[in-house]
This record gives sequence, C-alpha cells and structure tokens, in this order.
Amino acid sequence: MQPDEARAEGRTLTPRGWHAAVASLCAVRVAIPLAVLAASGHRIPTLPPYDYNPLPGDAHGYYSAAREFMASWGRLGAPGLLLVAAALAIVAACVGRSWRRRPALRPWLVVVAAAAFSLAVALVITKMSSHTGAPVFGWPLLWSLPMLPYRAVGLPLDPDGAFVFGLLLLLVAEAVAVVATWQIGLRATGKRSVALLAAGLYAVWPFLSGALSGDHGGMNGSWFADSGLCGCTEPVSTAAVAGALVLLLAVAPGPSALAAAGVLLGFSTAVKLSNVLVVALALVLLAQRVGPRRTLPFLGGALAFVPIVAAWWSRGYGALRHERHVFPSHPFTWGHVVPNWTDSLFFSSRAVLALVPLILVGAVVLRRRWEATLLGLVIVVNALFYSFYAGTNIHPRFLLVALPAALVLWATGLAALSSGLLRPALDRARARGGTSRPSPP
Repeated sequence: MQPDEARAEGRTLTPRGWHAAVASLCAVRVAIPLAVLAASGHRIPTLPPYDYNPLPGDAHGYYSAAREFMASWGRLGAPGLLLVAAALAIVAACVGRSWRRRPALRPWLVVVAAAAFSLAVALVITKMSSHTGAPVFGWPLLWSLPMLPYRAVGLPLDPDGAFVFGLLLLLVAEAVAVVATWQIGLRATGKRSVALLAAGLYAVWPFLSGALSGDHGGMNGSWFADSGLCGCTEPVSTAAVAGALVLLLAVAPGPSALAAAGVLLGFSTAVKLSNVLVVALALVLLAQRVGPRRTLPFLGGALAFVPIVAAWWSRGYGALRHERHVFPSHPFTWGHVVPNWTDSLFFSSRAVLALVPLILVGAVVLRRRWEATLLGLVIVVNALFYSFYAGTNIHPRFLLVALPAALVLWATGLAALSSGLLRPALDRARARGGTSRPSPP
C-alpha cells in the first residue's frame, strides 16, 4: 500500500471499525442459511426453495461414519482406551512442557501433537465397519468431536440432533472463511478496502452465486452445500485451505506458522482428497521462496494426517469405486472437460464474464508476485483437476475451495480498473478546480 493510500484508509475507519465490519460480514454469512432454515417450506426471494431434511445426499454417509467412529471407541476395550488415553496425555504433557522451555522446537511440537491425534484416530478407524458410504473421513471426524461427549454421557442422538451439531460446525467454518478471505486480501494487497470487498463478496456469495448462475444454480444441492445446510465437506475444506493461505501469505512466515499451515492443509486433505494438490503446490512454491530446508515444518504438518487418509481409504473411495451407481467407471478422462464447463450448473456465460476477466486483471496487476502466484495457481490447479473429473458440471461445489483466492483477485482487479478509470478524471477535476481558485495573497 502506498503512503497516501494508507493515510486515506486510516481516515476512513479505525482498526476497531475495520474489525467490526468484518464481524458484521461474518454475521451476514451465517444469517443467510439460518434465514433459509427458518423459512423452510417457504421460498426466500432470489434463493432456492428449501425443505428441511437433516441428512440429504452425501450427508447420510458422513453421519453414518461419524456414528460408527463414536461407537468404535468402545471396541478398543477398556485396556485399549486406557492405553490410548495415557499415550495422548503423555504427548500433551511433553508438548506443553517443551513449548515453554524450548521455543525452537515449537514447529515440531505442532507436528507431533497433530500426528499423535491422527494416529489415535487411525487406530479407531481400524475398528470401524468396512463401508459407511462416506468417501473421506475428515468431515465425519470433525462432526463427531462435539457429539462424542454428548453420546458418552448416554444422551440419545438422532439425525435431527446431529444436524444441529453439524450445522453449528459448518456455520463456524463459514465465518472462519470470511475472516480468512479478509486476511488473504489484506496480506496479498496491503489494502483494507480491497480485503473488505473480497470478504464482503464471500459473505453474500449465496446471493451472488444465484444471480450469476440463474435458476439452475440451485439444482442438485449446490447452493445448500455451499451454505452449510446439507452437511457436506465444502465449507470445512474451504475454511482450512483459506486459513493455511493466510499463514503462507505472511511477509516472513516463521517455522511455527509454516507447521500450522501444513497441519491445516493436511487436515483439509483428509476432508477432501484433491486438496493434496494445494499441498504439493504450496510445497514447491515455498521451497523456491524460503529454501527446501525451511519447508520441512510445513511438510511435517502436511504429513501428520496421512495415517487418517490411509486408514480410511479402504472404507472410503477404495470401497466406493466398485459401486458404479455411486462412482463413475471412468472418473478422469479428456471427454469430461468440455461438458464440465459448457453444461455447468454454475458457470454460465454470465458467470464467466462477470468473474474471469477481473480475476485475470487482479492476478496481473497485483504488485506482490509471490502472493499473485500462490493465489493464481491455487485457482488454476483446482480448476484443471476438476476439469477432467466426471460430474464437475453438476457439482460446481468441487471448485469452492478456490473461492477466497478468486474473490481476492477479483476485488484487486476491480480496484485497479476503478482506479485506472476514475483517477485520471479526478486528477483533471482537481486541476480544473485549482486553476479556477484565486491565488492566495
């Protein structure tokens, strides 16, 4: 940010004012699905009609996996439970003690804590049934965490109750994504106004997506997956990746920040396997920026959740790939590319014209090349991967993980275009005004 721009923004709002604005945007994002839920059976103008269903579509499989995971703790037996609890307690004590006494080890303590948790979860996964219908386990794991103590004290849990727990978690993820979009914009551009615009766009995206895609944008549950009402993985995946991008976009990310970014991306891979591409991309770019040795905490954090991914594979995609009514026989082919973009439920010509040109402008004019490269390639890698995947046209939610990055570049492009068009006119107006004033005595 240039000094005059910084002073201008400083006069606009105080730091407390900016934070209040971001908090208001979080409230807006959360209020939209809550309003739709409250109006169940009655359509809100510009939004798709919604009829309450606690477990629509894929949510039933994720719920079954969460229930099975909670039940499987008891299958360890009393000795097994005590052993796991003791091991986790020892790790927690050692991490807490070393965190205070040996600050240099903090990046690796983050990795050790995440890996210990992951190994305990992987052990319980081995006690679960072979098939629940959930392709991945990151979201069922997160969903089960608040429900586990609820069940542990003997309280009953039905789909309606599980929906409440899941919705609360997904709404938190939506709010986290709003804040992360604000921080990504702030760190990438240095301009609070651009960052707030990007966060605002994310906050009202449920309205914008409908306006851009038209009536068919709400088909196949796409809108409800984005808003958190159908119990799917996308809000959690988006929030985890966006949080990692915030850490990676620091001016000089330290080892602990890199380890935390790796942990977030590692967990996001357990939530959505294709996020491994973001991990690989970030690893390559970080190696070029800070050197291979300094990327090791990031790599360690990213690998911490491999035990969960590996333990679940035979119960997730490994089991579903044989069910042709669920999983396509040829999931990746060149033949999917054109239909995925020409027959998309979201990417109409109106959506493409509204989004793509300004995103490209933003990527070009963004002065900070590391930030522009990271955000741009997150979008490109995600779009390329799902271009070849069967069903992307009817599941545009697969692309939502890149939405915060796309909105930041879009806001950057709009700001640059507005500045380029308006500033010359303002300068000319100031010049004319200056010549018309009498000279001071």
